[in-house]
Amino acid sequence: MANTQKVMTLEDTAKLIAKVHANATDGAKFEYDNAKGEYGNVVAYMAAHTDGRVYGVKFPKYTYSNTPVGVKTRDNANLTIEISTNDKAGRDDYAALPAFRVWDVNATVDDDGVPHVTAIDGLDNRFKRDGTNGDVYVMTCPGYYKLESTSTHNEFLYSDTQYDGYTPMPGVLLPDGSKRPCLLFAKYAASLDSQQRPLSVSGKEIDREFGSQNRAIDYAAKKGKGYAGRCAGDNFYIQLMLMIKYATKNSDVLGGCWGYNSQTAVTTAETNAKRVIIAASAAGSFEVGSTVNVGTDRERGNAGNYSSARARTILSKTAIDANNTALNLDGDAITTTTACFVSSMPWKTGATDKLLGIDGRPTTANATRQPVRLQGIELFNGIYETDADLIANSVKDSDDAGRVELYRVFDITKASKTSTANYTKIGEFPARTKAIDNSWRYAEDFTLSNGVIIPTGLGATSTTGMCDAIGANPLTSQGLRQVLRFGSLWDGVRCGAFAAFLGFDLAGRWWNFGGRLSALGRTKA
Repeated sequence: MANTQKVMTLEDTAKLIAKVHANATDGAKFEYDNAKGEYGNVVAYMAAHTDGRVYGVKFPKYTYSNTPVGVKTRDNANLTIEISTNDKAGRDDYAALPAFRVWDVNATVDDDGVPHVTAIDGLDNRFKRDGTNGDVYVMTCPGYYKLESTSTHNEFLYSDTQYDGYTPMPGVLLPDGSKRPCLLFAKYAASLDSQQRPLSVSGKEIDREFGSQNRAIDYAAKKGKGYAGRCAGDNFYIQLMLMIKYATKNSDVLGGCWGYNSQTAVTTAETNAKRVIIAASAAGSFEVGSTVNVGTDRERGNAGNYSSARARTILSKTAIDANNTALNLDGDAITTTTACFVSSMPWKTGATDKLLGIDGRPTTANATRQPVRLQGIELFNGIYETDADLIANSVKDSDDAGRVELYRVFDITKASKTSTANYTKIGEFPARTKAIDNSWRYAEDFTLSNGVIIPTGLGATSTTGMCDAIGANPLTSQGLRQVLRFGSLWDGVRCGAFAAFLGFDLAGRWWNFGGRLSALGRTKA
């Protein structure tokens, strides 16, 4: 590994020579191998474009100060990031830096977990977002991190170079210890094809059938042994990028669809129309670009909720008269009655495709009604995302004491739907008493174990500590539980990058549970 001292070692010199050689030969630009049908020099390109800079962010420990705001350090100290919208590109000092550079790509993952990049947006005409050329991922370089702690502060360090004491990002190492040529992150939450295989493509309803730990295991395996549902490596990258780039643990800096519980009655019945008419006073509660169901049942989990239309995008609004407004919908014409209701639903994938930058959300207004994008990855569409490589175990120790253990499997081919036998216990969520059981409580701080940020303490608020909440009920119900991330349409400030819901068994599903494809399921412990 490289050395952080100014004096160059023999190993450093060898690495520099190798880098110069890579730049001079096949690492200067991406090269497509027509015979293999993929970019064949990804390793050389990534090696040739490292710069060795170290980007840091330092946060006070909760016992020292409960603020979620940190200070950027080292090469991160003077970098600025502003969120972009569909109308404006914000300043982004990170976009061109090798450690943060991202590309939208089409790619596959072989049975050994090795990624194969088949198209790169902007470099060839093969790239497609709609699934016609395969799944869409965000590609970035293999990265390395370090957590330095004192009695008062935690400092995260991140680099494209592995210095002494730096750990490869979760997912960099394959089970045999070799490195992936790059890191791939599913750009979108998962939809399903006709064979129930998960996809990462634009313009689709996030599929509730993929929304459980068990389904994440079964359905991803249909694509091949190298695929998985959402994994620890996917989580940690998002969390670290939030902290490094924005110097905060509060996801609200970006936004997220946490406050979109809109539901209203249809005011005018229509037949064979591509719209639905509602009260003008309710029209402002629905976002253009978002998704709605139309049906006779107000409960979103029931089929009657979408008896007239399911997962339709609001294209625009038209004032009918002083009292009525039409929501113009995509898709086929529908029939409505005044017994119907319009219900907001999680946004379809691709909701952030028109952003004029890497990070941001569609508009500046109504931040809690929109999905966001971070490092090119679309997030927070108003739906929980299930982890596939983690299992929580709720344990009741006494009538007034319970806890939730956390287990991780490193190779997704060994994942289980019934047992933690092939898993490693990596920690525990904060303990519960009867007084706070079956509730959401805000995490104060964290520990880092095996590439997983595990919350500590439950006495913070939505604006202090980790700013996100943990929902658990070990005294009420015991056994294996899935780990659900992010949050639902209207769950409010308890949601975010560090939130976790631990109340459902491994097969539990509901309309607001979804998932995400992962290319990082086969990793080294």
